Amino acid sequence: MKAGDQKPEFPHTSAAPNDQYTPPRKGILSMLPTACVPYAELMRLEKPAGLYAFYFPYIIGICYAACIRDSPPPLEHMMSLAGLFLVWCVILRGAACTWNDNTDQEFDRKVLRCRHRPIARGAVSTAQGHLFTAALGLAGVPILLNLPAGCTYHALPVTILFMLYPFAKRVTYYPQVVLGFPFAWAVFICCAALEVDPFHPQVFGSVACLFMANVSWTIIYDTIYAHQDIKDDVAAGVKSMAVRFADSTKLLTSILAAVQVILLLAAGRLAGLSSVYFIVSCGGTAFALANMIVRVDLE
Repeated sequence: MKAGDQKPEFPHTSAAPNDQYTPPRKGILSMLPTACVPYAELMRLEKPAGLYAFYFPYIIGICYAACIRDSPPPLEHMMSLAGLFLVWCVILRGAACTWNDNTDQEFDRKVLRCRHRPIARGAVSTAQGHLFTAALGLAGVPILLNLPAGCTYHALPVTILFMLYPFAKRVTYYPQVVLGFPFAWAVFICCAALEVDPFHPQVFGSVACLFMANVSWTIIYDTIYAHQDIKDDVAAGVKSMAVRFADSTKLLTSILAAVQVILLLAAGRLAGLSSVYFIVSCGGTAFALANMIVRVDLE
């Protein structure tokens, strides 16, 4: 390095420290007014993979609650709930991501992948970010009002846990565990939506197993996901299970995958589900997890 040269901000890459944000030229964001783009980016509208992580536990929860209910709900009602929860997940994800970006903005500026997020790059101020989070929270209220009251009671701990998540990265190497609980809480919400008490002694065992299987699932994929930022996270002081188990992530996720499958088997056994569940759901999950863990390149 010659005298006067600027030290690379991200020394493990070839990225220039002053590279500029490039506005989207394709996809859904390119169709929006320029002023709306930063807020759509906060909601991750251009990245549907994250929405699947939010939404799938609700689909699973609806199907499971329908199976353990005294009488099967009409298919139309289940489809209606699926539609409501899809909108709910878009809003919930947007609020959670905006809160996370606002809380982590100083970290994001030090992480190569995150440095151009709207708040980190200054396109949205801290105050605007908080107002947008609040607006999204209010947007979710009409959905809750169209659901049984029990859903509202369960939405409160989900909100609190998502708000706590970014702070967990500062104090523990296990923020993925914290994140797993609000995602898994979808099981309780869906039970309430179909008027099933998830804490009733007759069903609590099976519901608890499914809940913890969802927690395990979240820990697995988010630990793998966090590996893409591991060098920047270490430099910035961000804690994660990827950082803690950097050299043994595949062993860790393999153990968690086995736990997840065992919990799914127990959930089906306790609920008295048919062989189709064990073959398709449990067997399919085992195959998918094994395939992912074997094939993923953590480098």
